[in-house]
Amino acid sequence: MANSEYEYVKREFEFDRRLPASNWIVVRIDGCHFHRFSKIHAFEKPNDENALRLMNACATSMLEKFPDIVFAYGVSDEYSFVFREETEFYQRRESKILSICVSYFTSVYGMKWKDFFPNKDLREPPYFDGRVVCYPNMKTIHDYLAWRQVDCHINNHYNTCFWMLVKSGKTEKEAQQTLKGTFSEDKNELLSQQFQVNYEDEPAMFRKGSSVYRDKVETKVKTDDYGNPIKRIRLAITVSNLDIIGPEFWGKHQYILQEGKYRYEYVKKFDDIRRLPCCNWIVVRISACQFDKFSLIHSFDKPNDETALSLMNASASLMMEQFPDIIFGYGFSNEYSFVFQENTELYQRNERLILSSCSSWFTSFYMMKWKEYFPSKELVQPPKFEAEVLCYPKPKIVCDYLSWRQAECHNRNQYNTCFWMLVKSGEDENKANEILKGTLSKDKNELLFQRFQMNYNNEPAMFRKGSCTYRQKFVKEKVHVAYKRTASERCVDTFSN
Repeated sequence: MANSEYEYVKREFEFDRRLPASNWIVVRIDGCHFHRFSKIHAFEKPNDENALRLMNACATSMLEKFPDIVFAYGVSDEYSFVFREETEFYQRRESKILSICVSYFTSVYGMKWKDFFPNKDLREPPYFDGRVVCYPNMKTIHDYLAWRQVDCHINNHYNTCFWMLVKSGKTEKEAQQTLKGTFSEDKNELLSQQFQVNYEDEPAMFRKGSSVYRDKVETKVKTDDYGNPIKRIRLAITVSNLDIIGPEFWGKHQYILQEGKYRYEYVKKFDDIRRLPCCNWIVVRISACQFDKFSLIHSFDKPNDETALSLMNASASLMMEQFPDIIFGYGFSNEYSFVFQENTELYQRNERLILSSCSSWFTSFYMMKWKEYFPSKELVQPPKFEAEVLCYPKPKIVCDYLSWRQAECHNRNQYNTCFWMLVKSGEDENKANEILKGTLSKDKNELLFQRFQMNYNNEPAMFRKGSCTYRQKFVKEKVHVAYKRTASERCVDTFSN
């Protein structure tokens, strides 16, 4: 809310962490608890081809959605995305880049699940964490990708041997003991002698991982007067399973990255971990991106769609069940703020893991609950959410933060209520904006009453005040969603209890 007494919580505590210029940005996304997820969904061991193709499809969608991604490399349940050096994607704001990438990847994973597993229901929400790393030059980018492909080979080589031994009758402990201390040549010999398997004959996708990039392809653009095709070179997104460690691939694709020598282990030094300060209350605010377009595509009611708001509340309740350290949530429209207890050690207060996991979990819950709230509407566009992490040293400031968000809720909703009543009465949108320009709260109340016989205070509390999600004390504690009392009052109760 403009010039409100609570706005200092944004001015004094919210900081834009911008990634350094002239650095290549890499976002690496990893599946969380995917051992459990793959077991629940009966993935084949050591590699499930459909699961890997689903990951590749998600990576392809990422390149389609975000043109600044020039290269992606994936193996198992992880994917790395390289942004071009000069990218100004979200003004290089780390929290925006990380949360949107993880959220969109999660969203596409859920939407494309049935394309690859038509006979399997998604029994629990997938979620991913992520990290952002900056590399200063082309050499380190090459070395980073070489490091990931070497990791792919080592892990897949071991897992191929391990699961062949287990499937032959050994226990998992016996298989681990058999492989302990073995080298690459030992594993090749084991596969050849015991199972008549040549490791080099295994699918390249398993051994080398998958690279996604824009390749130069010859495409027919039109036909000349004699019926002969006229072709041009175009860039098309391609998935390949090639060696990216040596110079051959990069020599043929110099337009993606320049050629460089390869060393890979030292790249870990760039991957610094930012931990949030202790004895501070952590707030994660999640907001839907391009929600005007999303709500238009899915025909949400204006100015408020009660079902859409209930879906947001349901997702928030599941967040509190998933993260016991969340003690309070407040949401309105397309955003939700989650307050973690002061002494939380979630992910050892690693900012990136908290940010990306919350963004991914919320997205996954939203996706999985969609049909429950919109049984007659297909989800035609994957939703995506950005997130920010804020730290506040005192409960009073947290309460002021929540008061600020609720003041913003009132301000936006009162304006939107007037705007859409005017539009529905026949005014065009430009005229409605002009009528409301410079009006105060009392002016809007008067407009609603005089022109539409509407008392704004009789509008549903969920629209006017937003929703508070918290644990209420019953015989057995449960998550509760409330609308009537202010966010600040609810927050004070939560802290005092």
